[in-house]
Amino acid sequence: MTTQAGSDEVSDDLEMRGSLEIKDRAISRTAIAAALKDPRVTRTTGGLSRLTGRELPRADVTLGEDTIAVNLYIGVRWPSQITEVTEAVHAAVEGALATMTGLHVHRVNVLVSDTELHRAERAPAKEIASQVISPRPPTAGPAAMPVALLFGFALLGLAFVAGREFLIAQGHFGGDQWIADATSWVARLHWQSWMIAAAIGSALVGLLLVFVGVKPRTRTHSGLGGEAATVWATPTDIARLCSAAAQSTRGVVDVHTVVTRKKIEVRVERDPVFDVDRIDAAVRDALAPVLSVAAGGRRLTVQHSVAQPTRVS
Repeated sequence: MTTQAGSDEVSDDLEMRGSLEIKDRAISRTAIAAALKDPRVTRTTGGLSRLTGRELPRADVTLGEDTIAVNLYIGVRWPSQITEVTEAVHAAVEGALATMTGLHVHRVNVLVSDTELHRAERAPAKEIASQVISPRPPTAGPAAMPVALLFGFALLGLAFVAGREFLIAQGHFGGDQWIADATSWVARLHWQSWMIAAAIGSALVGLLLVFVGVKPRTRTHSGLGGEAATVWATPTDIARLCSAAAQSTRGVVDVHTVVTRKKIEVRVERDPVFDVDRIDAAVRDALAPVLSVAAGGRRLTVQHSVAQPTRVS
């Protein structure tokens, strides 16, 4: 569309005055931006929506001589009252177009093409919490790393041999061609009994390499705080926490803790004047806060021994 300021006095200089052209796309984007200022209007874009031209909001613009008409397609977030949303969007779009273009807005038709469930209403809080994805736990280095290093050095050696053969073939320096000699040696080979052992060994090495390549990495840490853990500790760290907690119990002389994949074994050395059942209950109570975040499904066992009296010579 082209708008021009007309006058009898300046009609001859119209070309020097210039003109203003407003593209349909600019008007469409202005209407969409105004509609999206309302938080109840949803946005659908990308994927099949873009390929099929069903993106929302979407505006179809019709330009007259000095007027604009717009059909605006929107999606509304549920639960929202559609009449309130369309009235608010209508007013916002009409005002934005009038301000931005300076033209008369003949008509703005707001059409609700979709509704979307509000994210806060989509699932209960417990279900949302259960969908939290825990980050990957720390793991040991890949078991295939030594094999990868071996193959890396082997490929470097092959590249060296190939480069040497190329230089010899080009006459840059003399020497025996290793590849040609090796090829001739292989060509003269025939079946021999040692090949059975070589074939069996090759199969075993191949199976070992495949196993090493697909073997999962060993976990080196345990998550603290539940399934969606973000803090990780080694078994040694957990053992130290348990020992420190048990050591704070009255009547405990010394504590040694061993943490494995399946259990936490706390070995308590107690003062002989204290009852074993009382010490056991006190130690388990002291360990409860640590185990609530660090147990990781391990089973707790507490072993007791009596501290030997110190001899003074």
